[in-house]
Amino acid sequence: MRMPLRIFKAADRSMEPAIKGGEYLIATGWFGKLKPGDIVVLEHPARRIKIVKRISALSDNSVYVLGDNREMSEDSRSFGYVDRAAVAGKVICII
Repeated sequence: MRMPLRIFKAADRSMEPAIKGGEYLIATGWFGKLKPGDIVVLEHPARRIKIVKRISALSDNSVYVLGDNREMSEDSRSFGYVDRAAVAGKVICII
């Protein structure tokens, strides 16, 4: 079951300038339909860590995500599309 609200910490600078490394985020697990431009917290496909990225493209069951700071981001350019089930939440607030 997805949690309605969760707090996450941006661990790196991959989403700057929108989200700075170390900032805390509130994300909702009840996000409905995702769309390009949404910022999401998701499970990294190869490591057991949560990452914060922006959705760039969608397919039927997967998302293509990019960091805003391309030089500092490990994202779908290196690991490809990610299953939608890996999305833990949609960011609704930076605190």
